[in-house]
Amino acid sequence: MVKVLHITYRFGGDIIGGAENYLWNLSRQLASRGVDVTIAATTARDFHLPTRWNVFYKEGYKAGEEVSDGLRILRFPFFATPKWLAGFYGRSLQRQFDAEEWTYPPPPVQSESGGILLRGWYFEEPAGRQSIRWTQKTAEILIRGEHIWEIGFSALCPWKNSGEVFINGEKAGEFLPNSKFQYFAFKPLSPQNELFIQIRLKKTKRPWRDLRSLGMMVGSIAYKQGDDSVDLPLHQHYSSYLYPRKNELFGWLETRAKARPVPYNALFDKARGPVSKPLMKYIYDRAGEYDLILGHDFPNWTLGAAIMAGKRAGIATAALPLAHLEDDYYHWRHYYEALAAADLTFSLSDYSRDVFRARWGANAHTLGGGINLDEFQTAQFHGGAFRKKHGLENIPMVLFIGRKSYPKRYDSLIRAMRIVNQSRPARLVMIGPDENRQPIEPADALYLGSENRQGILDALDACDIFAMLSGSESFGMVFTEAWMRRKPVIGYRYCGAVASLITDGEDGYLCDSDEDVARRILELLDHPDLRQRMGAAGEQKTLARYTWDIIGAKALAHYQEAIAQKSQ
Repeated sequence: MVKVLHITYRFGGDIIGGAENYLWNLSRQLASRGVDVTIAATTARDFHLPTRWNVFYKEGYKAGEEVSDGLRILRFPFFATPKWLAGFYGRSLQRQFDAEEWTYPPPPVQSESGGILLRGWYFEEPAGRQSIRWTQKTAEILIRGEHIWEIGFSALCPWKNSGEVFINGEKAGEFLPNSKFQYFAFKPLSPQNELFIQIRLKKTKRPWRDLRSLGMMVGSIAYKQGDDSVDLPLHQHYSSYLYPRKNELFGWLETRAKARPVPYNALFDKARGPVSKPLMKYIYDRAGEYDLILGHDFPNWTLGAAIMAGKRAGIATAALPLAHLEDDYYHWRHYYEALAAADLTFSLSDYSRDVFRARWGANAHTLGGGINLDEFQTAQFHGGAFRKKHGLENIPMVLFIGRKSYPKRYDSLIRAMRIVNQSRPARLVMIGPDENRQPIEPADALYLGSENRQGILDALDACDIFAMLSGSESFGMVFTEAWMRRKPVIGYRYCGAVASLITDGEDGYLCDSDEDVARRILELLDHPDLRQRMGAAGEQKTLARYTWDIIGAKALAHYQEAIAQKSQ
């Protein structure tokens, strides 16, 4: 009998989370095929993220051993990082990433016309009915066009501050922001076809519980060319510009990751947590008792620790990274090294498989995401009751399921729905944990927060269209679940994993702008037969490729091959 050890940070069938759910189902599938599966995890269950860098876990399981669904589960206590120490980790990491943006400039923007935000801007975030961005001490803008003769922005700063604006290297003026939005306009010495603007603030502050070094809040940017005034949307940032240019994007992210001083790798793992010395001791002492050890999910320390322990014990090693490849958060040298060292790496898409192989030297193979076929065949769906409960009986419904965090790009979906509602009434419903704690205006969406599994199934049954525009995913499981209720889906064209999952125009649409999303939503709402045809195509694809039975069989074959090669 094949004996394997899966290492992860938290584990349980009652945990709501894509990565956790994946390992739970994969482990059960292997056990059902006669594999002796042991899971080693911490006692952590729930968590919250007060900052981009810090994860605080709560204990939800007892330390010790249990058997569940044919799995032997070992749980070990973890170190609860004091808030002051976590703050030190997070602040150090934020400073490092802020500095890297200036030390290692992103690839140059080659667009022919229009405006784009360059360095020195934090994530776009909602503030009431509008979106805003905070600047760092210095922020840059690039504008290309014809006869551009003015640049302006509305900004505020809650503390006393002042700033200067430079256009193409020449000082264009000064400004004094205060606690209310004001509009400041500046002119180059003469009209130009290209403006490179630098906004330089006198000082920054780090507000309580915010690790960022904030300069001022910007609510809008506009420029004048000829007789026209043109708005520069705050979501037009160089990071989005790089999404279609994968080689340039990955080259830049890898340069930063490989040059980053080694101590920051350890700081990141500690900030992420939950670190458990008893768990580390177990896998280093007992790895030799197994035929294969798998490290689950990065960026989490458990993946690298599992690979290192397996190498020391001389057994086969496997990695299940579930990486969001376009996100700088996932790019660390020690994770690259772990994938290169593993005997086997599982990817969820051919896209990530090719990146793992070509760029990081991993022996990567595609498993795909998996849906629980039994659940969809036996569950009771109450879409009508869901609509009635939330007052949606007579209005088209677009559904988003995912973490309410900026990388999910839910703000883009909100903007698209505003365009839709100019033509016809429709309602956006959002489900998922509130990670960024930013309010959603009721006029923009019905935000329900986290829902139990039955609530999610009912929402999928109730919706007309499922849309999720995340910029980076490891697979996009929610799309397959929507397909199992025969719903058409909309995803972001430049998210590599999603683009390799959705067949554009056949089972859903891939879009690259707010206007494109709005156009496709209106098209689907106007054509019920198209919605039905696309949803049915998605269901057939899911049944043919993405059930846990299919994935379990693939995984076992790869395990057996890796173990056999190790024993030669």
